[in-house]
Amino acid sequence: MKNLYLSIIALSITVYGCAEMQQHTSQNSNPAIVFGNAIFGCFGGTMLAKFTGQSEEIGCKHGTFFVWLFAFKKSRQEEISAVENAAQEAVSALELLPASKAVKIGQVATVEVTVTNKFSNEIIKIKVFDFISLEIPFSLKNTPEYDAAISKLKKLAEKVADERGSSLINISLTSTDAKRYKIVFETGSVLTPKGSSITVSKTADNSIQQGIERVTVRAGKLDDIQI
Repeated sequence: MKNLYLSIIALSITVYGCAEMQQHTSQNSNPAIVFGNAIFGCFGGTMLAKFTGQSEEIGCKHGTFFVWLFAFKKSRQEEISAVENAAQEAVSALELLPASKAVKIGQVATVEVTVTNKFSNEIIKIKVFDFISLEIPFSLKNTPEYDAAISKLKKLAEKVADERGSSLINISLTSTDAKRYKIVFETGSVLTPKGSSITVSKTADNSIQQGIERVTVRAGKLDDIQI
């Protein structure tokens, strides 16, 4: 009877942990995989607690948390790799054009998200993708290669929006260039096929070299997490 009671507690905690994992790992996480990971974490934590004479309920909670943490870190690392690959593909799409040497790709910028284990109050800081920028000469605009490069960045913005809830594509240039090329500074939004929001904006930045536009893809903010 005791084992049945503990099993019910463990299953309840796992279902709760599964919901938390689904919410915080990524919006497109497969529910079956998330649930399976939660079951695995709970089982492992329960067994460890049993062998060490600790509370099996607490062991389940900790096991679920650490499996979630592993999955979350893996998702964020994969996201950063996908960003680096997409940016490099955008640069590669332009490399056959004469002015391609002027194309500059920035480092992937990251921010820290604080994850708190609410069962132990342990605090863990994890680096997550923030933004990446490409600087492209205006002389490359209105070419198939430019369109291909921008398409790569748009697909990246869609992927990030679907995983993070939203994203931003910003095109910035000097006021002088905006006037010369009759570009209007404006902000709008579009939806991905999955319904996530992408903000699209054109803004002035006079720190940029004239004749250059900077295209930035930025991820939606991840709040600090308690799980």
